[in-house]
Amino acid sequence: MTTRIEPTPATRPQAPRGVVQWTLAADGIAVLRLGAADETVVTFTRERLVSLDEALQSLAKEPRLRGVVITGPGPAMFCAGADIGLIQSITAAADGEAAAITGRTIFRRCHELRVPVVAAIEGPCLGGGCELALFADVRVLSDHPSTQIGLPEVKLGILPGFGGTFALSRLVGLPKALDLVLNGKLLRGKQALKAGLVDRLVPATKLLAAAKEEIDRLTAKKQKGRRRRLRGLAFWLSQTPLRALAVRAAKKALQSGQARFYPAPKRALQCCVNAFTLAPERAYAAEAKALGELIETPVSKGLVHLFFLTERSKRLGRQEGARDLQRALVVGGGVMGAGIAGQFAEKGLRTRLCDVDLVPLARAKARLQQELDKRQRRGQLQAHEVQSVQDHLAIGTEHGHLGGTDLWLEAVVEDLAVKQKLMAGAVARGLPANAILATNTSSLSVTAMAKSVQNPERVVGIHFFNPPEKMPLVEVIRGEATSDAAVATACRLALRLGKFPVVVQDAPGFLVNRCLAPYVNEAARMLLEGTSPEAIDRAMLDFGMPMGPCRLLDEIGFDVASKVSTVMHAAFPQRMVPCELFAAMAAAKALGQKTGGGIYGKDGTGDGPGRAVLASLRARNGTPGREASRGEIVQRLVYPLVDEAYRCLDEGLVRSEDDLDLGLVMGIGFPPFTGGITQFARREGLAAIVAALDALARSTGPRFQPCDGLRRRALAAQP
Repeated sequence: MTTRIEPTPATRPQAPRGVVQWTLAADGIAVLRLGAADETVVTFTRERLVSLDEALQSLAKEPRLRGVVITGPGPAMFCAGADIGLIQSITAAADGEAAAITGRTIFRRCHELRVPVVAAIEGPCLGGGCELALFADVRVLSDHPSTQIGLPEVKLGILPGFGGTFALSRLVGLPKALDLVLNGKLLRGKQALKAGLVDRLVPATKLLAAAKEEIDRLTAKKQKGRRRRLRGLAFWLSQTPLRALAVRAAKKALQSGQARFYPAPKRALQCCVNAFTLAPERAYAAEAKALGELIETPVSKGLVHLFFLTERSKRLGRQEGARDLQRALVVGGGVMGAGIAGQFAEKGLRTRLCDVDLVPLARAKARLQQELDKRQRRGQLQAHEVQSVQDHLAIGTEHGHLGGTDLWLEAVVEDLAVKQKLMAGAVARGLPANAILATNTSSLSVTAMAKSVQNPERVVGIHFFNPPEKMPLVEVIRGEATSDAAVATACRLALRLGKFPVVVQDAPGFLVNRCLAPYVNEAARMLLEGTSPEAIDRAMLDFGMPMGPCRLLDEIGFDVASKVSTVMHAAFPQRMVPCELFAAMAAAKALGQKTGGGIYGKDGTGDGPGRAVLASLRARNGTPGREASRGEIVQRLVYPLVDEAYRCLDEGLVRSEDDLDLGLVMGIGFPPFTGGITQFARREGLAAIVAALDALARSTGPRFQPCDGLRRRALAAQP
């Protein structure tokens, strides 16, 4: 259904939600809006696509038509792309291909109109929204802070299938198109203008006026669109045999690292090349076929599952009692405290970073400046934004006046007595009674900390991961006394920082470190048995993990691993006996990257000082030097991880399997293309995992014995 409204009322009239509306003014310029004024998010559902098709066909019949402006329903929204539920519902390649053909046919009507079509873009212009804009003759972009444009489809395991690979490649050239499409990049205003993706960047207040100016300019010249042609390197690397250089570089990048697990970028690469080697109709057909074949793959379904989990996570900050925090005090100027304070400042919190030593504080300011300068050089921040972030971060050896502080967070040494003393001291110094008291502890009890302060209901764990600027997960830890409002406020803070919160009950190791403990512990045991660290890490990289467990131990630090393993052993004395390698490495000061090397050297390659420690332990234990197979490595490391995750669920640490999937993908890098650990377990076969664990328990040790919950689920899954 399409709504057509003549522009007689002074105010823009309402249209039914989920459909487009258009008005035709006396000057012959139609404004087509992609949704109703009260729609804050616009996606292309089947209904909206049909409505758009009817609107464009109706406009084609208008004798008074002089030009068309396509825009969003209102400020800060153009179109966020295809409805993800629609993508999820397609399970057959033929249906995916048909959907691509339908979408492209509708968008191409913009080309078929005899008059200029201008896309006036403000807010998200993503995926299908960007593809629609690419079929317009001119693109005008608002400088509104929420404006982003790009084709992120590869992040859902698919490719732009409504004509996007062809249209973008022809517009900006092959090298730039590959950079944008294969990486799913989203561009801000100046970046999009520089890339040639849009034609003008204008203030938000002048968006529609600028779009109409473009129509007036083109109609005065009796042109439908701007004359375009590629120049310079874009021409030579797109329309001549030299494009083989760009293709070779892209293929090399897609064959290494985690990119090799994702089929969509490889198919998108060929589709972008087709834009210069095939006739348009054949290129479009190949793109639609590729979309159909990708949309039914397990990788796409897994990534779509994760997308819905991230959207679900965002709702946690909207619960009753959630507050927007304004002023924070972070205690502890180390790597974690400095990183957290920098994140707070960047998102507009007035933040004070406090430490007893000025040296780490000065280092924190300098480190933040380096990161901001890098982002400014890349065009991601303006000079005034860089200065604003630094203005929001103060440093000092004293807490200062706490009267206006609404968040106090400690990130100091993992010592319960120290943390309790700091919390009690903050309250004694005048921290307001309604301020949140938070700890960044990775393993200590939030409940125990709360016992040292008044109003324990405001004490909550906000556990960031290292490095806090990059790691996307925040565990929000609910102690026994923690209020719902404190949990909701912590979740809202995490979302403000661009993180994904997962609410976890207070228990040793919480979720991520609890599951990680048997994983790294078993890797250390295999080292002592004789398997090389390179073989262990290679097996897990081939499984899809972003980093092998031996390299991870170097990053974490063997001193931290030793402390955490002691905490986990106290909680689970039968299953989590620490490997002796942790304490031995800590005693030898071969801690990892923080001391110049551990298992590997300082730069993460070659032999580190810890190899001597490893050799000494092997010799003392009389290890024969057996090298485990890749299959054995995966079973001994990954299957206990699955078992531990289900133990956490059954013990009530998290509420659902969705929490396990999101938490372990975002927290330890469990391969995203699997859709999460429970999705992986189902595809692998719960019965097969239980059988393998039973066999390991018999041959290697009782620590592999699967839990009753996993065994019960395996039986239920059998036909």
